[in-house]
Amino acid sequence: MDPVEKLQQKLRGIEEVDAWAAVAILLREEIGDYETLLVRRAEVLGDPWSGDMAFPGGKKTSQDVTLRDTVAREVREETGIDLSSLTYIGALPVLFSSLRPGKDVLPIVYLYEGHPEIRLNSELTSYRWVHLEELRESRTVAKVKDWEGSVFKLGNDVIWGLTYRMLDKLLELLGDATPAPF
Repeated sequence: MDPVEKLQQKLRGIEEVDAWAAVAILLREEIGDYETLLVRRAEVLGDPWSGDMAFPGGKKTSQDVTLRDTVAREVREETGIDLSSLTYIGALPVLFSSLRPGKDVLPIVYLYEGHPEIRLNSELTSYRWVHLEELRESRTVAKVKDWEGSVFKLGNDVIWGLTYRMLDKLLELLGDATPAPF
């Protein structure tokens, strides 16, 4: 069975819950592996995630009925990608920010077929597709801002904190047996 099909089975029964925000984990098959889309957040004074690599998404507004509405709106605004044309896989468990208590985030997984045209808005400065195998091989420990712990280090890009934990959970669910180093 395909790893994404296994993931979809594992995520069955995880109902959408309420959270402060939602992000999209976009997966696409590429050269015998899967890869995921990561974006770099713009530098913004007072934003604890300023300049970080992350998943596209954002906070829920009063106009959003569900967190799938939230993530669809945010991803369309930030990248131009329309999630309604993608295959919904399921939601990972809600994760909580250690930087901002009460700021819980629901990661929602989608399967993308093809190569989208990505148009970043002013909230983002760059993006990259990362092979999951590249992530598995890039685990290390590093100091980021005033924090030290497990990260994925991809050249100059360091994925840490909440995004690291989301990716770590995704890899675990996909059958990654490599434990975090710290």
